[in-house]
Amino acid sequence: MTHTPLTLKDAQRGFTLIELMVALMLGLLVVAAAGGLFLSNRRVYGTTASINRIQENQRIAFELLARDIREAGGNPCTRNIVNMLDTSKPGGSYFAGWSNGVSGNNGTGPNGSDEITLSLANGASITVTESDNPSAELGLSSVGDITTGDILMVCNAEVASIFQVTNVASGKVGHNAGTGNPGNLEKPFQIDQATFDSNTAAQTGYCFLPPATGANPNCLNPPSGSPAQVVTPFAVRWYVANNTRGGTSLYRQVVTNGGAAPETPAEIAEGVTNMQISYKIGTDPAYLDAAAGLAWKQVMAVHAQLTFHAVRGALTKGDVLGTDNAVLTRSLDDYILLRNHQDIQ
Repeated sequence: MTHTPLTLKDAQRGFTLIELMVALMLGLLVVAAAGGLFLSNRRVYGTTASINRIQENQRIAFELLARDIREAGGNPCTRNIVNMLDTSKPGGSYFAGWSNGVSGNNGTGPNGSDEITLSLANGASITVTESDNPSAELGLSSVGDITTGDILMVCNAEVASIFQVTNVASGKVGHNAGTGNPGNLEKPFQIDQATFDSNTAAQTGYCFLPPATGANPNCLNPPSGSPAQVVTPFAVRWYVANNTRGGTSLYRQVVTNGGAAPETPAEIAEGVTNMQISYKIGTDPAYLDAAAGLAWKQVMAVHAQLTFHAVRGALTKGDVLGTDNAVLTRSLDDYILLRNHQDIQ
């Protein structure tokens, strides 16, 4: 019996080893190219996300800080502010320089960061309904949430006085002398700081509203038709401090009642590593730092310099690094004019 060997047709033949290796090599090249493109795009995305986060923090920090600086020293009424509090006590001495609008400390924070404190009275106001006698009571349209011990400002277009509430009644607040902490040096409001400082025993004072009829001889001023109101003076402190995530952030803290009631600091921007503040005094072209012993009442403008570092957060380590493998950094540099500076040049 004769056996005939089987002959495979060309269509039934498989890949050769060489063909398989060439195909694998081409596939690896395609995968490598696609992988490299993916990694490159991923790196660009991560870097872009880090820069966007820095820019967002810059916008938030600048808008809020610049707003407070512009409004420093502002109130609904006038620049003529008289401090009626006892300046021998901490709360009273705090308000002795309140009308300056701005003050600062040099190099007190991380990395030598500065801090700046801004005095404001731009909150909700209450209308004064009765003040035609320099007594120990002030009539208001509503006492709202005013409580004994609060430090308030009463003002019209001519005079503003900072005082402490000694009692609250229906539609009235008291401002007696000799009680409270720091307390009021005297109960009648005075017409200007110089007169008050030179004669704290006077029993005549400023009347914010004219009497219904006639005139009160105890009022130091002629009847005024200017609307009067009560607001809360407070301060805003800006500074850089360590956060709870191992980095540093920019914080804003509201301080009321002469420092007796500071609020919990609000974290404004993460990744702020440094803040440098300098001040323009009068017409001097140079900007000076707080260590120069400045005349705060004459500050006309503020130069703010903030340094921002990329924050990793949910990103990878490489996303926050630049081409030199250093953390991405951006700076904010701006000059801000005070709208309510005390000495108009």
